[in-house]
Amino acid sequence: MKKFKRTIAAGLTVTMMGTMVLTGCGQGSSSDGTSGNDADPSKNTAEQTVEDQTNSEQAAAGQTDTQQTAAEFTEVSLPLTEEKQTLKIFTKNDVAMMNACGGDLNNTPFYKELEERTNVHIEWIVPASGSEREQFNLMLSSGELADLMFISPTGLNYPDGLDAAIDDGYFLDLTDLLPKYAPNYLAAIEASSDEVKRGVVTDSKRYGMMYSIRHYEQPPFCGYVIRQDWLDELGLEAPVTYDDWENMLTKFKEEKGASAPFSTTAFLIWGLGAGMGAYGDTNNNFYQIDGTVYNSLTDNSENVKEYLTMLNRWYEKGLIDPDFASAPLSSYFGDSVLVTTNSTGAFSTMYTLPSSLFLPSMEEGASFTAVLPPVKNKGDEIKYRGGSRVNPMEDGWAISADCENPELAIRWVDYLYSEAGALFANYGVEGETYTLNENGEPIYTDIMLKNPDGLSFDECQRVYTLAPGFPAGYTDYTRDLQGVPEENCKMMDKWSEIGKDYDYPTYATMTAEENQEYSDLYTDIDTYIDENVLSFITGAKSLDEFDAFIETIKGMGIERCKEIKQSALDRYNAR
Repeated sequence: MKKFKRTIAAGLTVTMMGTMVLTGCGQGSSSDGTSGNDADPSKNTAEQTVEDQTNSEQAAAGQTDTQQTAAEFTEVSLPLTEEKQTLKIFTKNDVAMMNACGGDLNNTPFYKELEERTNVHIEWIVPASGSEREQFNLMLSSGELADLMFISPTGLNYPDGLDAAIDDGYFLDLTDLLPKYAPNYLAAIEASSDEVKRGVVTDSKRYGMMYSIRHYEQPPFCGYVIRQDWLDELGLEAPVTYDDWENMLTKFKEEKGASAPFSTTAFLIWGLGAGMGAYGDTNNNFYQIDGTVYNSLTDNSENVKEYLTMLNRWYEKGLIDPDFASAPLSSYFGDSVLVTTNSTGAFSTMYTLPSSLFLPSMEEGASFTAVLPPVKNKGDEIKYRGGSRVNPMEDGWAISADCENPELAIRWVDYLYSEAGALFANYGVEGETYTLNENGEPIYTDIMLKNPDGLSFDECQRVYTLAPGFPAGYTDYTRDLQGVPEENCKMMDKWSEIGKDYDYPTYATMTAEENQEYSDLYTDIDTYIDENVLSFITGAKSLDEFDAFIETIKGMGIERCKEIKQSALDRYNAR
């Protein structure tokens, strides 16, 4: 157990090299900065199968640029209650999780063991996939709240924010309760970065929920890859500049017969403005530099125009997938058909997929290499890496004001932040699902890595441990690396060679009034931008109309949106 504590400390004191630039990888985490109050919450949501895989494969060898220390764990006395108690929990529907456990979370070895240890039975409320938001809102309107409720700042949330949820009598204010009943949770916060310390409280500096906290920030888990065997055959070096990319894609088309040299989606092609970085932020987004909010279009219009002109040229030359505008968002991680039929040579993907999904069905000798986004000139800094960094904290639990035993609910969650609870949550039961090596580090057994019942590594994590992406606890994402080849992890190392982070903080929140005004304005603006950007790229609309396009956006209220974002950021920075 002590080694787990030391492992956490080691992870917290290393230096982060950076994060990936691909905008899309973080776009689902409130890329427009609405922090869960998205005008269109489904817009940046991938198909469920991809989302599940993403959650499970967000592995971390990560590093952080903030010097941190290990959390000082407090031993938890088990069981939490002598007489068995029941807590009712409303949670998200993890399709892969529900499939792995046969539709009942309490059937999993993990939750059976957790109940045995704590003497707390969980009555799960799991809405049908895709109906989570509707069911959450129905639960609020009915006044019949679960004891604990899954809350995502970027998804399921009280519409007007945590402060309003407390003031309206739905969520408990945990500010005075946590010091009494959650010492491990508070210790994890104290050992974390300033970003976490600001993020876990509301603008009024109250604790409205208990977040899942990572030991340290993970490196980028997705980015650009290129067919290395094609580069070798054509005598090309890995591309660095836009000119390099254009030359490479041209050769892929002319000499390799690629019908979609660069495979992408409508979502990603626009995200390339940030993802490709050299033009600054050209993505449909807000970003911040030193506490000042900027809009990617109105504050960077000349670069945007130049960038769109280049994309239009690539499209006209057949260097971009001609069907990119209709490609499903699941292609965000690489269109399997295009990749495995040698129709594309450059695309974005997760670090696990080349070896696990693509190469097994490709010809012998096929290989991939991870590359950074292009720049205008060699030596240029990639100025904006977009919403790519996985937050050091994420979804968690709010405790309802109707909870009859909030102390028990808090202690139940806090156990998962304790040394023993965190080890159990991440690795399962010693001697069964993991052993300790000579250095005292937890190593998965063959039950996890070569499951005799034929379960995949992902499925094993979902039934024997706290499922990846499932909220609660002090999570160790380095565990995921035990299930993937070393060469996959090297891709993350490459994608980590990125510059500064200008992301708008996920946990900067608007007031109810601000959110309503912002949504009223930005919904129409966002739709107008998307429609016109696609038209500029495909040539359906001349770039001679670009200046008028910018003026129209201004007339629709984009500057007021920026003012609202600035107010929210100012409050966040003042926490």
